[in-house]
Amino acid sequence: MVKKLFWLGSAATLAFSLAACSEVSSNEDVPKNHTEEQSTETVEETAAEPEQEKAEENKSEMEEPVVDDEQKGMAIDTLKEIVKNAESGIVYRFSDGFQVGKATRDEVYAAIGEPEEQVDEFDFYHGSMGNASYQIAYDKNNVMKEARYFGTNVERQTNLGGIAKKDLLEHVGEPAEERKIPATGETNLVYHVGDYELQFILAKDGTTDHVNLLKSK
Repeated sequence: MVKKLFWLGSAATLAFSLAACSEVSSNEDVPKNHTEEQSTETVEETAAEPEQEKAEENKSEMEEPVVDDEQKGMAIDTLKEIVKNAESGIVYRFSDGFQVGKATRDEVYAAIGEPEEQVDEFDFYHGSMGNASYQIAYDKNNVMKEARYFGTNVERQTNLGGIAKKDLLEHVGEPAEERKIPATGETNLVYHVGDYELQFILAKDGTTDHVNLLKSK
C-alpha cells in the first residue's frame, strides 16, 4: 500500500513538472514572436522612409517660390526689357550697352575692367550689393559671341527669381525650342529675336536661373 502511494505521488509530481515546463516554454515563445513582429515593422518603416523623403524632396524642388504682386510686376518689367534689348543684341544692363557680335574684349575691359574669374571660356563678373552677375565669352577675334545674365541675389524675386515658365509663355510666347539639360536638371527655353537667340534657363524650382544671349546660327 505504501509503495502504491509512493508511485502515485511520483507520477503526480512528474506530471506537474511537465506541465510547468510546457507553460514556461509557451511563455518564452511570446516575447520571441512579439520581437519578430516589431523587427518586421521596423524594417518596413525604415524602407518606407527614404521613399517618403525622396517624394518630399521632389515636391520641394517643383514648388515655385512665393512672389507677391509688386515683386511679380517688377520681374515682368525686367523680362520685357531683356527681350527688347535682345532684339538688338544688347546685353541687359551690362555697362554701356555692349552688343553681342560687335563689342570687343578690349572695349569691355576698358569700360569695366578684367573679370574676377575665368570659367571655361567665359569671363565671370560677380555681382554684389544688388548688382547682377554676368559671364561673357569671345570668339577667336576677341569679339563678344555670348553673354549670360544671372540676375541679382538680393531681392531676386524682382528679376529672374520672379520669372517662371508661365510668365514666358504669357509675355514672350511659345519658345522655338525647349531643351532638357540632364547634367543639371534644368530646362532651356529658346527664343529667336531679331538676329539673336535668347535662352531662358529654368532651374528645378521653375524660376529662371540665368539668360543667355548669342547670335543665331
